[in-house]
Amino acid sequence: MPKSRLLYIDNLRIFLIALVVLHHLIITYGAPGGWFYNESHAEFPKIFFMALFVATNQAFFMGMFFFISAYFILPSLNKKGTRIFLKERLIRLGIPLLVFYFLLFPLTIYIRDKFIFGEEIRFTELLINPNAWGFGPMWFVEALLIFTGIFLLIRLLKFKIQMKFPTTQKILLLAFLIGLGQFIIRIWLPVGWGSPITEFQFPHFLQYIFLFSFGIIAYQNNWMEKINSKMGKQWFIFAQILIFIVFPLIFVLGGAAENGTDKFMGGFTWQCFSYTIWEQLVGFSLILGLFGIFKKRFNKQPNFAKKLSNSAYGVYLFHTPILLGISALFLNWQIPQILKFVTLAPIALVACFLIAWLVKQIPGVKKVL
Repeated sequence: MPKSRLLYIDNLRIFLIALVVLHHLIITYGAPGGWFYNESHAEFPKIFFMALFVATNQAFFMGMFFFISAYFILPSLNKKGTRIFLKERLIRLGIPLLVFYFLLFPLTIYIRDKFIFGEEIRFTELLINPNAWGFGPMWFVEALLIFTGIFLLIRLLKFKIQMKFPTTQKILLLAFLIGLGQFIIRIWLPVGWGSPITEFQFPHFLQYIFLFSFGIIAYQNNWMEKINSKMGKQWFIFAQILIFIVFPLIFVLGGAAENGTDKFMGGFTWQCFSYTIWEQLVGFSLILGLFGIFKKRFNKQPNFAKKLSNSAYGVYLFHTPILLGISALFLNWQIPQILKFVTLAPIALVACFLIAWLVKQIPGVKKVL
């Protein structure tokens, strides 16, 4: 067990959850991607910068969440024992999942349909309508529950994977192989496809499975101690080259400016293959880079940052109806969409963190969130 909290990881949670909020907000105002409400779809050249932002986020932030979540499973298990750990896990993951599925998802649909689309609809009607229930972005919590359950079953075998921190060559090879696997999946299931019941987006899931597994292995083999500032800086610089040089080349040569991004999202095309490999290289590079940078420069946490970190899970749970509410409030504000995103971004972040913090002050909620 670590003797103290890894504050840089707590600070990384703040950064990642803020990216989740901004990711969904920018899709609302023109970026490519699926969301509950798309007010507009940007054209070239504006869509290039929006696509760059969402593509970079998608490459790493959910995979990094899985890695961090898995990293802390074993120390919690060793401290609490399987029975208490499982009970707390079901409470912390299961209750928010049910709240979102049966309450917050219908609330999101209600805000959109009534206050944005102007439909005559009652919230009580949606609460009892199975078609208005869903996981939405809480698919992550759903998957985390399943992954944890599978790990607990595997743990009964009582073996530990001895693995040294991988070399640069092995990391790049692994990223390529995961990208190749994702490409094969996307030949039939393009980006944006979700399974009917679980709503899992399998075109991204191979990375999530591997990074969850590596989170367990990382704790068993003390990998986080091997990541230093120099390593983080090198990987981060490599990620910037991929983002700001390689991505524009793929985007332009692949004809996205003239024909859109469909060929990048799926099918047996060189655009899909290139994008999928790029995605994994960026993902692994940014994860390693951010770990190294935050470990060096953001390993302290003042009281305000601690409150933000403690509210991060609540932000993930509540941000969906909050963002739809903000979109409804500013529906008639006629300004360029990219400017609208930039203006509303700080408002959305403050609202999400503030509401999450306020809800957490309710007695008993802290045990869940």
